[in-house]
Parts: sequence; C-alpha cells; structure tokens
Amino acid sequence: MKEFVSGFRNVILSSEEKFLTISDEQSSRKPSPGKWSSKQILGHLVDSSINNMTRFINGQFQDELVFSGYNQDKWVEAQNYDAAEWHFVISLWKNNNLQIARLVESIPRNILIQPHKNHNFDAIAFNELSKDQPATLEYLIRDYVVHMKHHLNQIFKMNAMDVIY
Repeated sequence: MKEFVSGFRNVILSSEEKFLTISDEQSSRKPSPGKWSSKQILGHLVDSSINNMTRFINGQFQDELVFSGYNQDKWVEAQNYDAAEWHFVISLWKNNNLQIARLVESIPRNILIQPHKNHNFDAIAFNELSKDQPATLEYLIRDYVVHMKHHLNQIFKMNAMDVIY
C-alpha cells in the first residue's frame, strides 16, 4: 500500500501543476449545456473526497462496509463551485486528497484487507462490486483513486491537455 499511496500523492501533485495552467475563465467553460465545467468536475472530486474520507475512517471500525450514497449533482450545485475561484477549488481538492493519503497510510494492513460479506459497493463504487463478492476497505480506496483519475482525465481533455492517467 505504501507504493500505492506514493503514486496517489504523485497524481495529486502532478495534476495540481496542470490545473494551475488553466485560467479561471477556462475552468468555468461548459463543453455543452447540462454538462459540468472543469471547475464543477473538480468540485465533484472535492465532494467525493469528503464522502470517501468519511467512509475510509468509519470503515475501519465497522463490521460491514455499508455506506450512505450522495446526490452528486445536488452537492455540486449546493457547493456552488461555479462561483468559487479556480485556485480555491484546486487547493481544496489537493489538501483533501493529501489528507486522504495520510489517512490511508495509517490504516493497519489487516483492516485494509479484511473481507466483508455485507457491503453496498454494488451501489456506491465507481467499479461496482457484486453483492456476492466479499469487499475490502482497500478495494474502496483503490476504486476511489480510479474514479478520481477518470475525472482528472476529463478535465485535461476539456482543456486540450494530454491525458496522463
């Protein structure tokens, strides 16, 4: 997991460098009506970090890995990321994720890999896991990073940057 967390940190820091080359105006452009701007996508990743940090903390102390979902569209709207400064959203995303990296490093290995029969990863995971398969906290953490990379690549594509993940 040490190597995974190191890679996660590298993704955070290299993405931040790329984000800082995008202007506030560019970050607010929507590719089409009804689609999120880069700023809103990154805001969604902030919301995802908030929800998942709570899951990663609570998952250490539960007998099952069942967590609440959240309405991502309503969260992005309620947080009003479109009106926030781009650099503020970048900083919020970066710091939340650096904290998640610190958190993950402190989770004992036996807790990370402990299988749980009762989970709802079929409903909350980016790469859904069948109810028939046991779930681990490590699966959810790795899935979180896959989800994050997916959206980072969306932002890079929207801003004519090379996709890096």
